[in-house]
Amino acid sequence: MSTYEQDWKVQGTNDKDISRSFIVKQGNRSYILPLIEVVRSILAPNRFLLYRLFEANSFPQYFIENYYPNKIHLDFSSIYNIKYTKTVFLYQLVWLLTNRDLRSVFENVAYMFNHKGSLQFDWSFTQPITIRAIVRPNASGGTVLRVISVKNKYISYKEITYEHPDIAQSTKANEAKKYTLQTKNKLTGQQDEMILDEEIEGTTDNFDVIEMDNQKHEYLAMPKVIKAPRKTNKKREFEDENTKKRFINSDRNRSTADVGGNQVARGLEQQSLIDVQIDGELGEFIKVMRVLQDFPEVQSINIIHGSLKEFSDTKRFVYLSDGVTERKYVIAEIKLLSGKIFKVIEVEREEKAISTFIYFSTRIENKLYELNVIFKGLIEKNGVWDKMQLSYTRINYLTLRHGKKEYRHRATVILNKVI
Repeated sequence: MSTYEQDWKVQGTNDKDISRSFIVKQGNRSYILPLIEVVRSILAPNRFLLYRLFEANSFPQYFIENYYPNKIHLDFSSIYNIKYTKTVFLYQLVWLLTNRDLRSVFENVAYMFNHKGSLQFDWSFTQPITIRAIVRPNASGGTVLRVISVKNKYISYKEITYEHPDIAQSTKANEAKKYTLQTKNKLTGQQDEMILDEEIEGTTDNFDVIEMDNQKHEYLAMPKVIKAPRKTNKKREFEDENTKKRFINSDRNRSTADVGGNQVARGLEQQSLIDVQIDGELGEFIKVMRVLQDFPEVQSINIIHGSLKEFSDTKRFVYLSDGVTERKYVIAEIKLLSGKIFKVIEVEREEKAISTFIYFSTRIENKLYELNVIFKGLIEKNGVWDKMQLSYTRINYLTLRHGKKEYRHRATVILNKVI
Protein backbone atom coordinates (compact mmCIF):
# COMPACT_ATOMS: atom_id res chain seq x y z
CA MET A 1 0.00 0.00 0.00
CA SER A 2 1.38 3.40 -0.95
CA THR A 3 0.65 6.94 0.23
CA TYR A 4 -0.75 9.80 -1.81
CA GLU A 5 -0.69 13.56 -1.18
CA GLN A 6 -2.22 16.52 -2.95
CA ASP A 7 -2.88 20.17 -2.24
CA TRP A 8 -6.45 21.12 -1.43
CA LYS A 9 -8.41 24.23 -0.56
CA VAL A 10 -11.36 24.41 1.80
CA GLN A 11 -14.35 25.51 -0.24
CA GLY A 12 -15.49 29.04 0.59
CA THR A 13 -12.26 29.98 2.40
CA ASN A 14 -8.65 30.83 1.59
CA ASP A 15 -7.33 27.97 3.75
CA LYS A 16 -4.96 25.56 2.04
CA ASP A 17 -3.44 22.31 3.25
CA ILE A 18 -2.27 18.88 2.12
CA SER A 19 -4.71 16.01 1.71
CA ARG A 20 -3.13 12.67 2.64
CA SER A 21 -4.50 9.33 1.50
CA PHE A 22 -3.57 5.70 1.05
CA ILE A 23 -3.71 3.96 -2.33
CA VAL A 24 -5.45 0.60 -1.94
CA LYS A 25 -5.02 -2.00 -4.68
CA GLN A 26 -7.80 -4.43 -5.54
CA GLY A 27 -6.96 -6.50 -8.56
CA ASN A 28 -5.95 -4.13 -11.35
CA ARG A 29 -7.88 -1.20 -9.84
CA SER A 30 -6.66 1.47 -7.39
CA TYR A 31 -8.74 3.22 -4.76
CA ILE A 32 -7.89 6.37 -2.82
CA LEU A 33 -8.61 5.89 0.90
CA PRO A 34 -8.36 9.26 2.74
CA LEU A 35 -6.29 9.13 5.90
CA ILE A 36 -9.05 10.90 7.80
CA GLU A 37 -11.46 8.03 7.01
CA VAL A 38 -8.93 5.56 8.43
CA VAL A 39 -8.90 7.61 11.63
CA ARG A 40 -12.70 7.96 11.77
CA SER A 41 -13.57 4.35 11.06
CA ILE A 42 -10.59 2.29 12.26
CA LEU A 43 -8.35 4.10 14.74
CA ALA A 44 -10.79 6.40 16.58
CA PRO A 45 -14.48 5.87 15.77
CA ASN A 46 -15.64 7.49 19.02
CA ARG A 47 -14.87 10.72 20.84
CA PHE A 48 -12.85 9.20 23.69
CA LEU A 49 -10.39 7.53 21.32
CA LEU A 50 -10.23 10.59 19.07
CA TYR A 51 -9.11 12.79 21.97
CA ARG A 52 -6.56 10.19 23.14
CA LEU A 53 -5.18 9.95 19.62
CA PHE A 54 -3.46 13.33 20.09
CA GLU A 55 -2.29 12.74 23.68
CA ALA A 56 1.01 10.95 24.21
CA ASN A 57 0.89 7.92 26.51
CA SER A 58 -2.45 8.92 28.08
CA PHE A 59 -4.14 5.51 28.49
CA PRO A 60 -2.67 4.87 31.99
CA GLN A 61 -4.57 7.93 33.27
CA TYR A 62 -7.87 6.29 32.33
CA PHE A 63 -7.40 2.59 33.06
CA ILE A 64 -5.04 -0.17 34.15
CA GLU A 65 -4.81 -3.26 31.94
CA ASN A 66 -4.45 -6.75 33.36
CA TYR A 67 -4.13 -9.78 31.10
CA TYR A 68 -4.98 -13.39 31.93
CA PRO A 69 -5.43 -16.54 29.81
CA ASN A 70 -8.43 -15.79 27.57
CA LYS A 71 -9.37 -12.71 29.64
CA ILE A 72 -8.51 -9.00 29.84
CA HIS A 73 -9.49 -6.92 32.86
CA LEU A 74 -9.74 -3.11 32.74
CA ASP A 75 -9.74 -1.10 35.96
CA PHE A 76 -11.07 2.34 34.97
CA SER A 77 -10.32 5.54 36.87
CA SER A 78 -12.96 8.12 37.78
CA ILE A 79 -11.99 10.36 34.83
CA TYR A 80 -13.04 7.66 32.35
CA ASN A 81 -16.66 8.53 31.53
CA ILE A 82 -19.02 5.73 32.55
CA LYS A 83 -20.92 5.95 29.24
CA TYR A 84 -17.88 4.52 27.47
CA THR A 85 -18.24 1.23 29.36
CA LYS A 86 -21.03 0.21 27.01
CA THR A 87 -20.24 -3.02 25.22
CA VAL A 88 -19.77 -1.45 21.79
CA PHE A 89 -17.10 0.93 23.10
CA LEU A 90 -15.36 -1.73 25.17
CA TYR A 91 -15.05 -3.95 22.09
CA GLN A 92 -13.45 -1.11 20.12
CA LEU A 93 -11.08 -0.25 22.97
CA VAL A 94 -9.99 -3.85 23.57
CA TRP A 95 -9.57 -4.45 19.84
CA LEU A 96 -7.23 -1.45 19.73
CA LEU A 97 -5.32 -2.39 22.89
CA THR A 98 -4.75 -6.04 22.04
CA ASN A 99 -3.72 -5.71 18.39
CA ARG A 100 -0.07 -4.71 18.67
CA ASP A 101 0.35 -3.19 15.21
CA LEU A 102 -2.90 -1.23 15.50
CA ARG A 103 -1.96 0.10 18.94
CA SER A 104 1.52 1.05 17.75
CA VAL A 105 0.07 3.15 14.92
CA PHE A 106 -2.42 4.77 17.31
CA GLU A 107 0.22 5.71 19.89
CA ASN A 108 2.66 7.07 17.29
CA VAL A 109 0.13 9.53 15.88
CA ALA A 110 0.48 11.83 18.93
CA TYR A 111 4.28 11.85 18.68
CA MET A 112 4.19 12.73 14.98
CA PHE A 113 1.50 15.39 15.48
CA ASN A 114 3.26 17.07 18.43
CA HIS A 115 6.69 17.10 16.76
CA LYS A 116 5.79 17.79 13.13
CA GLY A 117 2.38 19.40 13.43
CA SER A 118 0.75 17.03 10.94
CA LEU A 119 -1.55 14.05 11.06
CA GLN A 120 0.22 11.23 9.26
CA PHE A 121 1.23 7.62 9.85
CA ASP A 122 2.38 4.56 7.95
CA TRP A 123 -0.04 1.72 7.28
CA SER A 124 1.57 -1.12 9.20
CA PHE A 125 -1.49 -3.20 10.07
CA THR A 126 -0.58 -6.89 9.75
CA GLN A 127 -4.12 -8.12 10.46
CA PRO A 128 -6.33 -7.90 7.36
CA ILE A 129 -9.03 -5.24 7.69
CA THR A 130 -12.12 -5.41 5.49
CA ILE A 131 -14.22 -2.31 4.95
CA ARG A 132 -17.47 -1.53 3.18
CA ALA A 133 -17.53 1.96 1.75
CA ILE A 134 -19.27 4.47 -0.48
CA VAL A 135 -16.97 5.04 -3.47
CA ARG A 136 -16.90 7.64 -6.22
CA PRO A 137 -15.73 5.60 -9.24
CA ASN A 138 -13.29 6.67 -11.94
CA ALA A 139 -11.53 4.97 -14.84
CA SER A 140 -8.78 3.43 -12.71
CA GLY A 141 -10.77 2.64 -9.56
CA GLY A 142 -12.26 5.34 -7.36
CA THR A 143 -12.14 7.46 -4.22
CA VAL A 144 -13.56 6.28 -0.90
CA LEU A 145 -16.03 8.94 0.22
CA ARG A 146 -17.12 7.29 3.44
CA VAL A 147 -16.47 4.02 5.28
CA ILE A 148 -19.79 2.62 6.48
CA SER A 149 -18.63 -0.63 8.08
CA VAL A 150 -15.48 -2.38 9.29
CA LYS A 151 -15.65 -6.16 9.13
CA ASN A 152 -13.73 -9.21 10.39
CA LYS A 153 -12.36 -7.50 13.50
CA TYR A 154 -10.69 -10.04 15.78
CA ILE A 155 -10.34 -9.89 19.58
CA SER A 156 -8.11 -12.65 20.91
CA TYR A 157 -9.81 -12.85 24.33
CA LYS A 158 -13.00 -14.68 25.25
CA GLU A 159 -13.86 -12.47 28.21
CA ILE A 160 -13.64 -8.76 29.06
CA THR A 161 -14.10 -7.77 32.69
CA TYR A 162 -14.02 -4.25 34.02
CA GLU A 163 -14.63 -2.12 37.08
CA HIS A 164 -15.39 1.56 37.42
CA PRO A 165 -15.83 3.81 40.48
CA ASP A 166 -19.33 4.79 39.33
CA ILE A 167 -20.60 1.22 39.16
CA ALA A 168 -22.12 0.56 42.54
CA GLN A 169 -24.75 -1.45 44.36
CA SER A 170 -27.55 0.64 45.89
CA THR A 171 -28.63 0.12 49.49
CA LYS A 172 -31.22 2.04 51.49
CA ALA A 173 -29.79 4.36 54.12
CA ASN A 174 -31.50 6.05 57.04
CA GLU A 175 -30.15 9.43 55.93
CA ALA A 176 -31.73 12.55 54.45
CA LYS A 177 -31.35 13.43 50.77
CA LYS A 178 -28.57 15.88 49.93
CA TYR A 179 -30.72 17.66 47.32
CA THR A 180 -34.07 17.41 45.54
CA LEU A 181 -35.20 18.54 42.08
CA GLN A 182 -38.37 20.65 42.08
CA THR A 183 -40.34 22.62 39.52
CA LYS A 184 -41.24 26.27 39.95
CA ASN A 185 -44.94 25.49 40.32
CA LYS A 186 -44.17 23.63 43.54
CA LEU A 187 -42.98 26.78 45.30
CA THR A 188 -45.07 27.34 48.43
CA GLY A 189 -44.31 30.99 49.13
CA GLN A 190 -41.85 33.86 49.13
CA GLN A 191 -39.66 32.13 51.69
CA ASP A 192 -38.55 29.59 49.09
CA GLU A 193 -35.32 30.62 47.40
CA MET A 194 -34.42 29.70 43.86
CA ILE A 195 -30.96 28.12 43.67
CA LEU A 196 -29.16 28.38 40.35
CA ASP A 197 -26.91 25.39 39.83
CA GLU A 198 -24.52 25.33 36.90
CA GLU A 199 -24.25 21.55 37.19
CA ILE A 200 -27.89 21.08 36.19
CA GLU A 201 -28.11 20.62 32.44
CA GLY A 202 -31.13 20.99 30.19
CA THR A 203 -30.20 18.33 27.68
CA THR A 204 -28.99 14.79 27.69
CA ASP A 205 -25.37 14.01 26.84
CA ASN A 206 -26.18 11.05 24.63
CA PHE A 207 -25.06 13.04 21.59
CA ASP A 208 -21.51 12.61 22.91
CA VAL A 209 -21.51 8.91 22.11
CA ILE A 210 -23.40 8.64 18.83
CA GLU A 211 -20.36 8.71 16.54
CA MET A 212 -20.58 4.97 15.95
CA ASP A 213 -24.28 5.06 15.08
CA ASN A 214 -23.38 5.74 11.44
CA GLN A 215 -20.92 2.86 11.26
CA LYS A 216 -21.07 -0.87 11.77
CA HIS A 217 -18.24 -2.77 13.43
CA GLU A 218 -18.40 -6.53 12.98
CA TYR A 219 -16.31 -8.96 15.03
CA LEU A 220 -15.34 -12.52 14.20
CA ALA A 221 -16.15 -13.45 17.81
CA MET A 222 -17.78 -11.45 20.58
CA PRO A 223 -16.12 -11.80 23.98
CA LYS A 224 -18.32 -11.95 27.06
CA VAL A 225 -18.38 -8.62 28.94
CA ILE A 226 -18.67 -8.64 32.75
CA LYS A 227 -18.77 -5.60 35.03
CA ALA A 228 -17.63 -5.82 38.63
CA PRO A 229 -19.24 -3.48 41.21
CA ARG A 230 -16.62 -1.76 43.33
CA LYS A 231 -18.57 -0.09 46.12
CA THR A 232 -22.01 0.57 47.59
CA ASN A 233 -24.17 3.63 46.99
CA LYS A 234 -26.49 4.95 49.68
CA LYS A 235 -30.10 5.46 48.63
CA ARG A 236 -31.59 8.30 50.70
CA GLU A 237 -35.38 8.40 50.89
CA PHE A 238 -36.40 11.45 52.96
CA GLU A 239 -35.66 15.17 53.30
CA ASP A 240 -34.69 17.34 56.25
CA GLU A 241 -33.76 20.99 56.88
CA ASN A 242 -30.33 20.47 55.31
CA THR A 243 -31.68 19.11 52.01
CA LYS A 244 -30.91 21.56 49.21
CA LYS A 245 -33.55 22.38 46.60
CA ARG A 246 -32.55 22.55 42.95
CA PHE A 247 -35.19 23.96 40.63
CA ILE A 248 -35.79 22.97 37.04
CA ASN A 249 -38.10 24.49 34.41
CA SER A 250 -41.78 23.88 35.09
CA ASP A 251 -42.75 23.12 31.50
CA ARG A 252 -42.56 19.61 30.08
CA ASN A 253 -40.36 20.42 27.11
CA ARG A 254 -37.00 18.67 26.88
CA SER A 255 -34.41 19.24 24.19
CA THR A 256 -33.44 16.04 22.41
CA ALA A 257 -29.91 17.23 21.68
CA ASP A 258 -28.72 13.70 21.00
CA VAL A 259 -30.64 13.67 17.69
CA GLY A 260 -29.46 17.05 16.48
CA GLY A 261 -30.93 19.54 18.92
CA ASN A 262 -33.76 20.61 16.58
CA GLN A 263 -36.54 18.45 17.96
CA VAL A 264 -38.41 18.98 21.22
CA ALA A 265 -40.34 16.07 22.69
CA ARG A 266 -43.12 16.93 25.13
CA GLY A 267 -42.66 14.87 28.27
CA LEU A 268 -40.35 12.29 26.66
CA GLU A 269 -36.81 12.58 28.00
CA GLN A 270 -34.30 9.82 27.32
CA GLN A 271 -31.89 8.67 29.98
CA SER A 272 -29.02 6.24 29.77
CA LEU A 273 -30.01 2.95 31.44
CA ILE A 274 -27.21 3.31 33.97
CA ASP A 275 -28.75 6.56 35.29
CA VAL A 276 -32.27 5.16 35.85
CA GLN A 277 -33.45 4.25 39.34
CA ILE A 278 -37.01 2.87 39.51
CA ASP A 279 -38.53 0.78 42.29
CA GLY A 280 -41.46 -1.61 42.36
CA GLU A 281 -42.91 -3.51 39.44
CA LEU A 282 -41.26 -1.39 36.75
CA GLY A 283 -37.99 -1.66 38.66
CA GLU A 284 -38.06 -5.38 37.88
CA PHE A 285 -38.26 -4.52 34.18
CA ILE A 286 -35.23 -2.21 34.55
CA LYS A 287 -33.31 -5.11 36.09
CA VAL A 288 -34.11 -7.20 33.01
CA MET A 289 -32.82 -4.36 30.81
CA ARG A 290 -29.58 -4.19 32.83
CA VAL A 291 -29.01 -7.87 32.16
CA LEU A 292 -29.91 -7.43 28.48
CA GLN A 293 -27.43 -4.55 28.10
CA ASP A 294 -24.57 -6.91 28.94
CA PHE A 295 -25.44 -9.24 26.05
CA PRO A 296 -22.76 -8.97 23.33
CA GLU A 297 -25.40 -8.33 20.65
CA VAL A 298 -26.62 -5.14 22.37
CA GLN A 299 -25.01 -1.78 21.59
CA SER A 300 -27.05 0.55 23.80
CA ILE A 301 -30.24 0.89 25.83
CA ASN A 302 -31.86 4.23 26.64
CA ILE A 303 -34.88 4.68 28.86
CA ILE A 304 -37.96 6.92 28.78
CA HIS A 305 -40.32 6.71 31.74
CA GLY A 306 -43.36 8.64 32.83
CA SER A 307 -47.07 8.51 33.60
CA LEU A 308 -49.96 7.48 31.33
CA LYS A 309 -51.62 10.76 32.33
CA GLU A 310 -49.34 12.37 29.73
CA PHE A 311 -51.56 10.76 27.08
CA SER A 312 -55.01 11.25 28.66
CA ASP A 313 -56.42 13.43 31.46
CA THR A 314 -59.88 11.90 31.62
CA LYS A 315 -59.71 8.10 31.42
CA ARG A 316 -59.88 6.03 34.62
CA PHE A 317 -57.16 3.64 33.44
CA VAL A 318 -54.41 6.27 33.78
CA TYR A 319 -54.72 5.77 37.57
CA LEU A 320 -54.18 2.67 39.69
CA SER A 321 -57.04 1.14 41.68
CA ASP A 322 -56.85 3.80 44.41
CA GLY A 323 -57.95 6.40 41.83
CA VAL A 324 -55.10 8.74 42.85
CA THR A 325 -51.76 7.15 41.98
CA GLU A 326 -50.83 7.68 38.33
CA ARG A 327 -50.09 4.52 36.35
CA LYS A 328 -46.47 4.58 35.17
CA TYR A 329 -44.79 3.30 32.01
CA VAL A 330 -41.22 2.59 30.87
CA ILE A 331 -39.92 2.54 27.29
CA ALA A 332 -36.56 0.90 26.61
CA GLU A 333 -35.06 1.89 23.25
CA ILE A 334 -32.62 -0.86 22.35
CA LYS A 335 -30.02 -0.74 19.60
CA LEU A 336 -28.22 -3.89 18.52
CA LEU A 337 -24.73 -4.08 17.05
CA SER A 338 -26.38 -5.25 13.83
CA GLY A 339 -27.97 -1.80 13.54
CA LYS A 340 -31.50 -2.97 14.33
CA ILE A 341 -33.46 -0.72 16.71
CA PHE A 342 -36.57 -1.71 18.64
CA LYS A 343 -38.51 -0.48 21.65
CA VAL A 344 -39.86 -2.44 24.59
CA ILE A 345 -42.78 -0.91 26.50
CA GLU A 346 -43.73 -2.00 29.99
CA VAL A 347 -46.81 -0.54 31.74
CA GLU A 348 -47.51 -0.81 35.45
CA ARG A 349 -49.95 -3.70 35.67
CA GLU A 350 -51.20 -3.78 39.26
CA GLU A 351 -53.89 -6.49 38.92
CA LYS A 352 -54.19 -6.37 35.13
CA ALA A 353 -52.64 -8.79 32.61
CA ILE A 354 -50.96 -6.17 30.41
CA SER A 355 -48.41 -7.88 28.19
CA THR A 356 -45.03 -6.42 27.27
CA PHE A 357 -45.19 -4.51 23.97
CA ILE A 358 -42.28 -4.70 21.50
CA TYR A 359 -42.28 -2.64 18.33
CA PHE A 360 -40.01 -1.52 15.52
CA SER A 361 -40.13 2.16 14.60
CA THR A 362 -39.50 2.90 10.94
CA ARG A 363 -38.51 6.57 11.14
CA ILE A 364 -37.31 8.66 14.07
CA GLU A 365 -39.71 11.49 13.26
CA ASN A 366 -42.65 9.06 13.65
CA LYS A 367 -41.72 8.21 17.24
CA LEU A 368 -44.04 10.63 19.04
CA TYR A 369 -46.94 9.86 16.71
CA GLU A 370 -46.51 6.11 17.14
CA LEU A 371 -46.24 6.32 20.94
CA ASN A 372 -49.42 8.40 21.06
CA VAL A 373 -51.26 5.77 19.00
CA ILE A 374 -49.94 2.92 21.14
CA PHE A 375 -50.65 4.45 24.55
CA LYS A 376 -53.98 6.09 23.70
CA GLY A 377 -55.20 2.78 22.29
CA LEU A 378 -54.17 1.00 25.50
CA ILE A 379 -55.95 3.61 27.61
CA GLU A 380 -59.15 3.52 25.51
CA LYS A 381 -59.23 -0.29 25.70
CA ASN A 382 -58.72 -0.18 29.49
CA GLY A 383 -55.41 -2.07 29.52
CA VAL A 384 -55.59 -4.06 26.27
CA TRP A 385 -53.39 -3.21 23.28
CA ASP A 386 -55.62 -1.93 20.46
CA LYS A 387 -54.73 -4.41 17.69
CA MET A 388 -57.18 -2.94 15.20
CA GLN A 389 -55.76 0.59 15.49
CA LEU A 390 -52.18 -0.73 15.44
CA SER A 391 -52.93 -2.67 12.27
CA TYR A 392 -54.55 0.38 10.69
CA THR A 393 -51.52 2.57 11.40
CA ARG A 394 -49.17 -0.22 10.22
CA ILE A 395 -47.09 -0.33 13.37
CA ASN A 396 -44.86 -3.40 13.31
CA TYR A 397 -45.14 -4.95 16.77
CA LEU A 398 -45.39 -8.09 18.87
CA THR A 399 -46.44 -8.75 22.47
CA LEU A 400 -44.90 -10.92 25.16
CA ARG A 401 -46.66 -12.39 28.16
CA HIS A 402 -45.14 -12.08 31.61
CA GLY A 403 -43.77 -15.07 33.44
CA LYS A 404 -42.07 -15.96 36.69
CA LYS A 405 -38.65 -16.60 35.14
CA GLU A 406 -35.47 -14.89 36.35
CA TYR A 407 -34.02 -11.77 34.70
CA ARG A 408 -31.57 -13.46 32.32
CA HIS A 409 -34.26 -15.79 30.98
CA ARG A 410 -36.60 -12.84 30.38
CA ALA A 411 -33.84 -10.85 28.65
CA THR A 412 -32.99 -13.86 26.46
CA VAL A 413 -36.64 -14.28 25.45
CA ILE A 414 -36.89 -10.60 24.44
CA LEU A 415 -33.70 -10.78 22.38
CA ASN A 416 -34.73 -14.02 20.67
CA LYS A 417 -38.02 -12.41 19.66
CA VAL A 418 -36.32 -9.67 17.64
CA ILE A 419 -33.23 -11.28 16.05
